[in-house]
Amino acid sequence: MPLLLSPDELRANMRLANPVTEGQRVLLPAGKVLNSADVDALRQNYPKLLVHIFDPMLDEMGVFADDSHDREVARNARKQLARTLSGVRQKFAAQMSLRNMDFCGLQQAVVQVVQYIRDNPVAAAILSTHAGSGHYLTEHPANVFYLSLVLGNAVRGYVQKARADDPARYGFDTAPPVDLTPLALAALFQDISLWPLEELYRTGAPLTPTQRQRVRHHPTTSAKLLPQNTPELTARAVLMHHESYDGSGYPQGLYGEQIHLFGRILRICDAFDAATATRVYAQAKSTVRVLGEMTRGPYAEFYDRLLLKVFSHLVQPFPIGAKVRLNCRRSAVVVRYGESDPFRPVIVIAFDTDGSRLARDGIEGPYPLEQHPEIQIDSFRGEDVSDLYNPDPNDSAPLVLTEFATLFESSYP
Repeated sequence: MPLLLSPDELRANMRLANPVTEGQRVLLPAGKVLNSADVDALRQNYPKLLVHIFDPMLDEMGVFADDSHDREVARNARKQLARTLSGVRQKFAAQMSLRNMDFCGLQQAVVQVVQYIRDNPVAAAILSTHAGSGHYLTEHPANVFYLSLVLGNAVRGYVQKARADDPARYGFDTAPPVDLTPLALAALFQDISLWPLEELYRTGAPLTPTQRQRVRHHPTTSAKLLPQNTPELTARAVLMHHESYDGSGYPQGLYGEQIHLFGRILRICDAFDAATATRVYAQAKSTVRVLGEMTRGPYAEFYDRLLLKVFSHLVQPFPIGAKVRLNCRRSAVVVRYGESDPFRPVIVIAFDTDGSRLARDGIEGPYPLEQHPEIQIDSFRGEDVSDLYNPDPNDSAPLVLTEFATLFESSYP
């Protein structure tokens, strides 16, 4: 497996193990030996990307988990999604009503992606980097779609049990096999009524009172825009995708299991993807920070804890091959995910305190951090994350949400 480095860590003469991509676009091909111009361009234009670099020494040790299947599933799912969303956006841009769309054809395309993800379960969800504000309202629903299906697939047994315990509540006389198609459709159309406000994503300006009201009611408006033959569960999930588990959400202020399971799934996936859209929102944060806030801090009150626990193991904070700085000031490489705590992966210590590479006989590990509490990750990609391991008790009080002022605040936490 290759080493994952940020552009600031790249040097000329390093060789790419995988292509450098942004969305569906290939920036640099696999196998290319980087030159100074390549490194400078990546640092200037794509500072948030992680780049896969060949590392023969670590690869020969045979300690890396293989995440190629997860990456292939994500790649194939997004290719299918891109075609589907492109058609929807073109019709919407032409001011065609959703009710007049070939919804049966769209639903069939979605079913194919649902079936693909069901047949190809993943250990970790792999997301593409947000391309920028001009693409956000296409890329965001694609990411929420993918995350929601991966999470829904992982908790399929829980879904089926919930329906078996109370089938009437889910609109069935008996408990049928779980169908995630309504969830997938909801992910695609949850923000459809915000598409005319796309300019706001480019500016990041504070919302006017009128815009704020429009955003607050967009779940209701989006649900009303759906075609008449939309599955009932799709409309319910769209309506509830901003409701919070503690009752602080909108538009109805529902709480707990008053919120349909699909709405609770969307709430987690929508918030996470919005919070990590660093090329769109100035307020956006890193994956590690967001996942830590959602699972380990007062933000956890807003989400279904069981779903959040599953989600945190699917959206791993430290990818395989990531270089992390430890509390001993040396640096390590993540070689496997943590089994019970995603913030405590399996590592090998491969770099000295000055950043120099350790000789082969000096490399230490693998160390499962779950079994070595004395070893903690201090920073990742230059960001101090030590507080995630030693939280301030003064920060444990539940967060009280106030009226949001921006689009970012309307989605996260």
